[in-house]
Amino acid sequence: LCTACGCLFSGEYAFGQDEELDWSTAPVHTSLEGARAARAAGEPIYRLDLTKQRLRRFPQQIASWSELREVVLDRNKIKRIEADLSRWAFIQRFSAVSNDLESFPSSTVQWTSLRTLELGDNTIDSIPLDIDQLQHLRVLSLWSNVIAHYPASLGDLRQLESLDLQYNDMTLEEQELLKSWLPTTVNLNLSAPCRCDFDE
Repeated sequence: LCTACGCLFSGEYAFGQDEELDWSTAPVHTSLEGARAARAAGEPIYRLDLTKQRLRRFPQQIASWSELREVVLDRNKIKRIEADLSRWAFIQRFSAVSNDLESFPSSTVQWTSLRTLELGDNTIDSIPLDIDQLQHLRVLSLWSNVIAHYPASLGDLRQLESLDLQYNDMTLEEQELLKSWLPTTVNLNLSAPCRCDFDE
């Protein structure tokens, strides 16, 4: 284990430094204790799934695991992710569906290798203005949040294939504006527009 950057070494190879590594067949570690023990023994942790682990806080120790490619934290009780996750230079999928998140993870826009970001069923109220830094992002899932502002920079996600914003209150005008920003190739999922009149 490199004490300087947190990556793992096997011979002369530093796990976590090869962005094109095929990690999709790597084992999925489903407990934090098991993953920590495997990593201490020299095994790189590419895939970590901590679904339904009753987590109330983000597990800070994984912030330095630079080899991570996929992290799933679904169905926990995490309210915020404020850790410095800049070492996750090669993360390609991050999911924190069905938590209590109030905002985007603060390091999200630094993950320039990210392909899939799933944050549905939370209480997120805004999308970062600089979301367009995620130029490799293909799937953005934000269904069932409380998003009140949609930045025009969503239209600058050049590789975006799917955007799920169902069950967020949007007026018809907001929906039409969003559609005008996005390429027609994007699979856009929206609920029926909100027609409520609150100005009585």
